[in-house]
Amino acid sequence: MTLPESPLGAQLRVTGVRLPAADAFRLNEMGIRLGTLAHVTQHAAFGGRVIAVAGSRYALDAQTAALIDVEHVEPLG
Repeated sequence: MTLPESPLGAQLRVTGVRLPAADAFRLNEMGIRLGTLAHVTQHAAFGGRVIAVAGSRYALDAQTAALIDVEHVEPLG
């Protein structure tokens, strides 16, 4: 599934980033890379998403979010 398809509050693992190299590199710098655990904290305007990654929150536009593949992860505990 892609990031926009994931429900609000779901715990996710990034499984793919299908962006041009420069954009993927920037996401990598922000901590959004393969294997990263994240969760959707907010559905933003025009299809964007706000995600929490390692204590930080990032707003992603709809076009970028649609190119990030994720899988649902059951929370521990």
